Amino acid sequence: MYSCLRNIITILSFALTLNSYASDIQFVDVTERAGIHFEHAGGINLRVVPALVGSGAAWCDYDNDGWLDLYIVNSALVRPDPDAILPKNALFRNNGDGTFRDVTEAAGVGDTGWGMGCAFADYDNDGDADLYVTNYKANIFYRNNGDGTFKRFSSGAGGIGHDGFGSGIAWGDYDRDGYLDLYVGNYIEYTKVPQGDEVFFPYDFFGQANLLYLNKGDGGFINITDAAKVNGGFHLTLGVAAADYDTDGDLDIYLANDTDQNILYRNDGELTFTNTNRPDARSRTGDIRSGMGIAWGDYDTDEDLDLFVTNWLDENNVLYRNRGDGTFSDVSAQSGVFESGLGKTCWGTALFDADNDGDLDIFFSAGHIDPASWEAHGQADVFLGNNGDGTFTDASEAVGLRKFGSYGVGRGVAVGDYDADGDLDLFIVNSGGKPMLLRNDGGNRQNWLQIRTVGTVSNRDGVGALVKVSAGNLHQIQQVAAGDSYLSQSSLDVEFGLAHHESVDRIVIQWSSGTVQTLVDVQANQRIVVVESAK
Repeated sequence: MYSCLRNIITILSFALTLNSYASDIQFVDVTERAGIHFEHAGGINLRVVPALVGSGAAWCDYDNDGWLDLYIVNSALVRPDPDAILPKNALFRNNGDGTFRDVTEAAGVGDTGWGMGCAFADYDNDGDADLYVTNYKANIFYRNNGDGTFKRFSSGAGGIGHDGFGSGIAWGDYDRDGYLDLYVGNYIEYTKVPQGDEVFFPYDFFGQANLLYLNKGDGGFINITDAAKVNGGFHLTLGVAAADYDTDGDLDIYLANDTDQNILYRNDGELTFTNTNRPDARSRTGDIRSGMGIAWGDYDTDEDLDLFVTNWLDENNVLYRNRGDGTFSDVSAQSGVFESGLGKTCWGTALFDADNDGDLDIFFSAGHIDPASWEAHGQADVFLGNNGDGTFTDASEAVGLRKFGSYGVGRGVAVGDYDADGDLDLFIVNSGGKPMLLRNDGGNRQNWLQIRTVGTVSNRDGVGALVKVSAGNLHQIQQVAAGDSYLSQSSLDVEFGLAHHESVDRIVIQWSSGTVQTLVDVQANQRIVVVESAK
């Protein structure tokens, strides 16, 4: 009781005092004018679980022309007529002028399954991005041919075909051998469909086991889940995201589990992991809520990665502050984020510097899973501006998020600078409706730097590289990631807001190979490509 009262008092105090965030940015809905014509099929049958909880999207420059392209995952029809036009996933190629062209058919990536998550990564280090898509039933793996098209592997090809209820994905070089491995989350053992007025409750189902596939470096993978000690039981996993939270040079894995205990798996460096919910390894991140989306980022600029997790409507979203000793503190109340998700079912999320002032803001999508509530009661997405002192203010209205009319049923969220103007834009998948591309207007009024990593000894994408940027008294750290948020992937580039600084004093990159590379005196307001140097 005392703890609850203390939290309420803290929340009320911050609600009265947190008004320091001043917005210089506006998010503008440019979906239609950008040519993104897509509609998620989740609303076709609202009582089918894959339609309720899907889907995600990914930003990636799949054709290496310097512009971010967009892949969107769709749902499916329950019992389609023989002549029905089936919903399918879509690939939109960036034209470089603020518009996109649908190249799904030409590229060969228009899967018509019950889609969930997606993430790009150059698994074979040949210089182009390959694509993995999770589904209810068989997952799909597309190898990039390098000519704008993809080859769809059969379900068992390469050793990473899986027939389950796939959810979040995290590519990462977990054994640091220079090749990207793949962690695949799985959700429920979907053995029944609610009928009549039944509402979906995840605890009505058994969970499925997740999978870790080791890249052999010859085009194939092997399942090492049990040997690596990341089987962890059957946890109803939705969100998956990897990060080196303890800065020991290898990637750890966090799972957001629905109505079950979340898990942070610490990589022990010998192709084995430790569940940090164990009493002898406790990280204090194993809350039991309805975990959905995950974002890693250094919100307090103390040079380690903190953790934000979204949850169900009668549970608060959680911000975990990394204490730098292998443990985390729940700072949701004192940071001002506690009440931001109450009354909302929260999904995709991102920690990103929307206004380039040098600290990370928070965005998350929201939307019901109760079919009776969808038509009349969509839920508003939320933007939390970082005040620069460890606290956040709900600035959703100030940045224009309330101008879009009826609210969507938000699911996946992906962040990237699609128009290459120096500020980060948002893409939101709405289940059963049209998505939203929100262009960031004004974020580039302050200085910025974007960095693309290209590994030589490390994996080609540089996934897992920790990038530290110092400009005057501003010190920041970010990690290259392939798979995060909710069923989604943000740009592989790492983006740093520099506020008033017109140059960067020092960039230090700790590659997954162990190489440490330093650049000095780099001008602001540009995108640079850093190729890994030899040791």
